[in-house]
Amino acid sequence: MNKQQPTTNKQLRVILVRHGQSTYNAQKRYQGSCDDSVLTDKGHQSAYQTGVALKNYSINTIYTSPLRRTQETAKDILQAFAKDIPLQTHPCLQEISMPGWEGLSFEYVRKHFVEEYRCWKEKPHEFAFTDLSFVTSHLSLAKATTSLQIKDNKPPRTKKFFPVLDLYEKASRFWQEILPRHAGQTILIVSHAGTIRALIGTAIALSPARYHTLQQSNCGVSILKFSHPFDRSAKLEAMNFTTHLGEVLPKLKEGKHGLRLLLMPSSGANPNSIEKLAVFLHKEAIAFGISTDFDKKYHIAEQILQYHPNTIHLQTLPQDLPQLWQQIIQSCSIDSTSLTTGLVVSDDTVVQQMLGQVLELSADSQENLQLVSGTMSIVHYPAVGRKPVLQALNISSTELH
Repeated sequence: MNKQQPTTNKQLRVILVRHGQSTYNAQKRYQGSCDDSVLTDKGHQSAYQTGVALKNYSINTIYTSPLRRTQETAKDILQAFAKDIPLQTHPCLQEISMPGWEGLSFEYVRKHFVEEYRCWKEKPHEFAFTDLSFVTSHLSLAKATTSLQIKDNKPPRTKKFFPVLDLYEKASRFWQEILPRHAGQTILIVSHAGTIRALIGTAIALSPARYHTLQQSNCGVSILKFSHPFDRSAKLEAMNFTTHLGEVLPKLKEGKHGLRLLLMPSSGANPNSIEKLAVFLHKEAIAFGISTDFDKKYHIAEQILQYHPNTIHLQTLPQDLPQLWQQIIQSCSIDSTSLTTGLVVSDDTVVQQMLGQVLELSADSQENLQLVSGTMSIVHYPAVGRKPVLQALNISSTELH
């Protein structure tokens, strides 16, 4: 990775890193805010690789979650930096609280909490746990005093806890407290998948209902840029960059099936960077390509697909791309047993609008997605009726922009 471009006097650059693989990650168990999980050997190695990739950035301060898996990740990153940088924990960076599920396997939760799990995946903003501590306190009080009556032998009304809404509220508090402290600086945040989703979500006006739309891989790197320390609206410059971990494309979290689209903006394309991407992707199975740049001298899609001679290449007008996009989603994502990967090349504004629709951002908030030429963004449609997932934004073959 190259050194970042210098920021202006007021700009704040925030680098977000999810912790390395943990024991609960490897065991496919819910972690939440419990602190029983620590890094695996792979997690330590990935954290150090992330430090190597970020060592040329002039980072002023590091903030971490209080949980051990992030503390270990931050220490491994600092070891790669080979220099002292102030490090402090912040309670608002702790992972989402999942009382009742923490420690349970994904499979067990899917099997034994069917309706709750469906709500968690489809309507995360409405997903709630009963506040057990609230119930316990009232039941204890009922036993200790006669002043609290439980009418008709019914338990007292229980208070509900909404994990995603709580996480978003903490993320907002974090930005409100931290941004004014670091005008003109670059800070590194080492946290958790859920927390990073909430931090990005609150910064780009992404609704809590779209909480699961952003993928966060272990040691994936994302970058936000705030133009002013008192402006909590940011530009998302990169999301879930994992090339430094030896990955060509981020691993699919929702299963190796459905439709995966590689989106590339055509404006300001550099032939050298596109050639690097073509080589980078040459072993990936790309079933089709769609482009709207056939009227230009330089054809990105043709250069990318030069190593895929059997790939079908369709050309269309920019205004016809949204309709064609929907047709492909319906036809390719029906198959839940295999994965189809396609390439889409179009003008920056078209790609930005399509990504905005995936995230259900307002027209104004779509401007918070800052596209970079010579990079690609990745969207995964697991199946018909399932919400799409933005796997990555502005990733390239070699460096983080």
